[in-house]
Amino acid sequence: AGPRVAGWKIALHPRTRDSSLRRMSGRFLANALVVLLVLWAVYTIVSALIGVHVYFPFHLAEEQDIPYHRWQSARLAVFATFIYYGVMHLLHGSKEVFPIHFLKTYLFMLSIVGAIVFIQTQVPLVEYVFVIFFLWIAATLHLATGPRMKRYFRSK
Repeated sequence: AGPRVAGWKIALHPRTRDSSLRRMSGRFLANALVVLLVLWAVYTIVSALIGVHVYFPFHLAEEQDIPYHRWQSARLAVFATFIYYGVMHLLHGSKEVFPIHFLKTYLFMLSIVGAIVFIQTQVPLVEYVFVIFFLWIAATLHLATGPRMKRYFRSK
């Protein structure tokens, strides 16, 4: 079955069903990733307020400081995100930005700046998993929240 138009049932082409199912599963994955990041952020903030400092993913910083390359990456990613939105404002004026756009921009900047800081500080290769992880989340959010595919061959 498909949608009804003027009393007629319209059968959806199998590719149309597959692409809408793919789009729905992509959005579900993006939403699940956002929920997990939000829960982690709440946990980290509450932990910090009670005196327990946590850095990604669940390392306690009681016995040691937060590693330099981690906090430096987060700090520089905030500045890079600020630069991005500042330049966009200067070039295009003020535009409404959705929170998900800010999140994916920050995660992308965190991945890029993090990779540079990690290379400069010569961290072990296992640390690059975090760069790849945040880049994957940013890409997933970008693909799941981007504009729908344009119909290039539609008649005008």
